[in-house]
Amino acid sequence: MIGMSYLACAALGLAVILAFLGWMTVRHEQARSSGVEVVLQTYPIDPRDVFFGHYAVLSYRDFGTSDVPLGWPLEQGLEPGDTVYFALTPAGEFHQPGEAFASPEEALSQGGPVLKAYLHTPYVPEGETPDVYFARFDLPRQYFADPETALALQEDFQTATQMQGQRNNWEHCRDLQQSDPEGFEQAWRCDDIDLADEPTADIPQYGVILSVSDTGEAVIKGLYLDGERVIDTLTGPRLVRARDE
Repeated sequence: MIGMSYLACAALGLAVILAFLGWMTVRHEQARSSGVEVVLQTYPIDPRDVFFGHYAVLSYRDFGTSDVPLGWPLEQGLEPGDTVYFALTPAGEFHQPGEAFASPEEALSQGGPVLKAYLHTPYVPEGETPDVYFARFDLPRQYFADPETALALQEDFQTATQMQGQRNNWEHCRDLQQSDPEGFEQAWRCDDIDLADEPTADIPQYGVILSVSDTGEAVIKGLYLDGERVIDTLTGPRLVRARDE
């Protein structure tokens, strides 16, 4: 009887755990399917080895932090740590943060989706007052993938970043030559730049596809890979990528 009671307790505990995991899965899938879809542009990703395999660390191009004028939170009675809501504005394939509001209803009144963020104050020496608050967006930061896919995504993103860096350097040196020829001659970063050889290749663009609720919570639906939309599903295959040889 004692042995049976132990087995019964173990079975009951396992059933509770499985029920909780099932409930979490259903809630997550409901959030993925019921929200407004937005795409946010990302910086390079970084594969990490964790207990469940590898994952990609996501870094959002326009959604790390966003400055908020100091007077506005004070007018709204907000303090550091409080939640604010940003109306999103479309910019080509992606979305960017727009104006901040104190409630999701106010942000939704702008006609687009909403993301929530938390108010913070920058460090200033004691006795000084900061010029701005900044808001840190509440976004998912990890995309789980197998090791090969995580590393392949990292290589793709690094290539795009290098291409963007070359384009930025060329444009900087071109503008410097036109505005300050003497400064151009002295600029070490322009020594190896051939202005006759303008980088013209299309730079791949990458992003994260999110499902966003009316209160600003976001869950990952998939990835945007240079024009290709890869949507994960609960029962379907996840993203698989192979590295270039």
